[in-house]
Amino acid sequence: MNNMLKISHIEIYPFNIASEHEFKIATMVISGAQNVLIHIMTNEGIDGWGEASSFRAIVGETQKINLAAAQEIRGILIGKNPLDYASRVREMDAFLPLNSTIKSAFDMALYDLAAKHANLPLYRFLGGEKRPMETDMTMGISDPDKAGENAMKIVNQGFRIIKTKVGIDPVEDILRLQAIRKAIGPDIKIRIDANQGWNRVTAVKCLNEMEELDIEFCEQPVRRHDLEGMKYISERCSIPLMADESVFSPEDALAIVQTQSAPMINIKLSKSGGLKNAIIIANICEAAHIPCMTGCMSESGLANTAFCHFAMAHPIVQYFDLDANVGHIDEPIIGGVTISNGMIELPDDIIGIGAYPDPDFIKTLKSL
Repeated sequence: MNNMLKISHIEIYPFNIASEHEFKIATMVISGAQNVLIHIMTNEGIDGWGEASSFRAIVGETQKINLAAAQEIRGILIGKNPLDYASRVREMDAFLPLNSTIKSAFDMALYDLAAKHANLPLYRFLGGEKRPMETDMTMGISDPDKAGENAMKIVNQGFRIIKTKVGIDPVEDILRLQAIRKAIGPDIKIRIDANQGWNRVTAVKCLNEMEELDIEFCEQPVRRHDLEGMKYISERCSIPLMADESVFSPEDALAIVQTQSAPMINIKLSKSGGLKNAIIIANICEAAHIPCMTGCMSESGLANTAFCHFAMAHPIVQYFDLDANVGHIDEPIIGGVTISNGMIELPDDIIGIGAYPDPDFIKTLKSL
């Protein structure tokens, strides 16, 4: 028993990344990434890295909240077996029932460590195989007069799927979508995300006016708890809805299935508390024949690579919104996925997540 692998030390780092542009959604404006890095180390030298990126208006967390919560979580994990990651996640959930984003960073580090211990890439540790995955590229809310030009910049980078934010001004939302479709033509896919910005009446009006623009789907048109509103919209519009903020937990996913309020679900590790709970959500969706998307916040290539591993291991994930670190400036991450013409490329010779912070960069940070 004394020879058991144990968590010996956990480092917590504030992790700020500059971005090329300010990013506006219906509920907040984001300028750069204010993230948290978690580094779990063991008595045998095997380690794991995780990352949290908090969107306060979506997850109810900020970087300061996450840093404080991380120090509390560290205290319940030190000295325990990291390979029993299911128990570690249950302990975190019992200790902090909410705070999903920071718990996802610890969960990610535990899975990275476990896959390294097994000498496997994370997707194979999760039971998956590499498969083709094409991501969209997301546009924030912008002036409709500039939307077409901004969309063409994305197309010129090789992306064939554009996701644009909506949800503040219904008239401008429609004008923005019209400008985008006119600029990019009929062959590029368009997805929209209202981030809870509409009410059910506005959503029905907007989506019916947008029908001629060939919108692939709409994420979260109404507030997260308004499942009746989601169903109301679904019954009156031909554009499919995808539940996003409505699904943080496996219980939330069950509620979507039971109420038949949306035909698709967006699984984000930042909402679910990490891989363990995200896997349960994916299994619920697979049993209910609900296709899923894997999405992101403003994570670096470290977490974005972890999301890709999760998606590869779950065929029910059929849509990919994994552009988290596109547009970050001087991101200090070594390894991980790259994106070429919208296609996600994961190196063959990786163990664990296969991405980690540059050690020289880590030396510049103050650990908590």
